[in-house]
Amino acid sequence: MSSIQKLFTERIEVFSSVDFSKISIVTGVIEITLKALLECVRMRTFGKFGLQQMQVDVHYLQTYLWRFVSDERVVRMLLDEVVSSTIQRCVDPVLMEPKVIEVI
Repeated sequence: MSSIQKLFTERIEVFSSVDFSKISIVTGVIEITLKALLECVRMRTFGKFGLQQMQVDVHYLQTYLWRFVSDERVVRMLLDEVVSSTIQRCVDPVLMEPKVIEVI
């Protein structure tokens, strides 16, 4: 996301209160894990293939994580932020086509 878009998006409360239910606990763990992944991405420099690997990994996570969380929108927003942060930290940003990612 660009800096202007980030100003108008809803803030994600990562360390929010958790109910005593399985879905709430799993959602909290996944949000904290994705936030940690985002911070790890921000500390690295990526090449072209590192960016493409991150695209594949994020697509895989988007495909399977939605069924474990109560709010799919939060997971999608965090994963989009991971990819955009990877693009910003990439030396030679060349994105893969979505059809290629689907095949992989």
